[in-house]
Order: sequence, then C-alpha cells, then structure tokens
Amino acid sequence: MLKEPGFLNNTFLFIMFSKRHIILSLSFAIWLQLFTATRSQTAVDDKSSQEEAYSQAIAARSRAIVDKLELTDEDCVQRTEQLIAEQYRALREIHDSRDAEIASLKDTAGENEQRVGVLIERVRQDSLIKQFNLHRSFVAQLAVELNSDQVNGVKDGMTYGVVPATYARYLQKLPNLSEDEKRTVLAFLIEAREYAMDAGTSDEKHGWFRKYKGKINNYLSAAGYKM
Repeated sequence: MLKEPGFLNNTFLFIMFSKRHIILSLSFAIWLQLFTATRSQTAVDDKSSQEEAYSQAIAARSRAIVDKLELTDEDCVQRTEQLIAEQYRALREIHDSRDAEIASLKDTAGENEQRVGVLIERVRQDSLIKQFNLHRSFVAQLAVELNSDQVNGVKDGMTYGVVPATYARYLQKLPNLSEDEKRTVLAFLIEAREYAMDAGTSDEKHGWFRKYKGKINNYLSAAGYKM
C-alpha cells in the first residue's frame, strides 16, 4: 500500500532535522573541546610565563646581593648567586605548600573550628621546622664560599640592610650606650635578621624587625633610657 504524501513529507523533515541536530551537536562538541584545550593551554602558558618572570626576578635579586660583596672569583660569584636564587625558590615552595594546606583546612572547617585551629597550628609548626632546616643548610653552604663578613652581607642583602641601618640609628640617637648595651641591641637585630631571611614577603620581613625593635625598646627603657 502506498503511503500518503503527508507521511512521506513528515518522514523527510524528521530525517533532515535529525541530521541537522547531529551536525549541530558534533559541531558544539568539537567547539567545546577546542575551547577547553585552548583555555588549558592558555593556563599552562600563563603559569610558564609567571615562572619565567619569577626566575628572572630572583636571579636579578641574587645578582644585586652578590654584586655588593665585590667578589673577584667569577666561579664563586656564580655559585653564590645560584645558592641565593635556590634559597628563594625553596622558601617559596615551603610557603606555598603551607598556605595551600591552611586554606584547604579553613574551607572544610564547618563547625569544628577548634579542631581545625589545632591542625592549622600544626601545619605552621611543620613549615617552621622545614624553614629552619633549609636555613641552616643555606648558611652552611654560604660559609663554604664566603667569609663571615660576606655571609653577613648576603643576610643583609636578603633583609634590605635593616640591621646595619637600624643599629646606626640607635647609636646616633643614644650616644651614651655602654658597650654591653650596644652588643645587646646588635644581638637582638641579628636574631631578627635570621627570622626575616626566611619570611616570604617584604611586610613579613619588616614584621620581624618591628617585633625585635619592641624588645630592644623595652630593654633600653628598663635600663633607664627614654625611648
């Protein structure tokens, strides 16, 4: 039996619509795949660019620190620059890992804030231990390449020269300091520098010096000086 023309037309339209739908679906799928791949590649490129910029920044910073040491052995210059740059990078890895763990714990805190607070403090302590071990190894490697004054020069370079500048200001403002008091003030500043070397930002570095300036002022106030 022959089918009615209307039925044939409807069948034809259905087939054409289905084909069009399939083509559109495939086109969208291809576009989505290309879009996702492009975004992924862009993210990779951005990360690569950021890493390159960071590498250049710490290399320039390390070079500026070593330049002030006035070393004459070019091989020693290169090794020292590399040591400093690697220290900056290793510290960043410790800080980034710490911050990521803390952020993750805060996101899952919910109502158990006290428990999460304990875990966050544990993360901070673990990070400090890693920093301490890294710091000790770094200073030891510097001591192989440099004399004590040059090692201190690196430490001052990594902390913006705060120790000599601040110590000079104390001596200027308080010319009557005894030798013991001078040594105590300098010892506080040097201790602050050891912590500041491992800080991740400029503000954190200066924060350590602010803390120890407070200790110095308390010490000098107790000794009878008007601070």
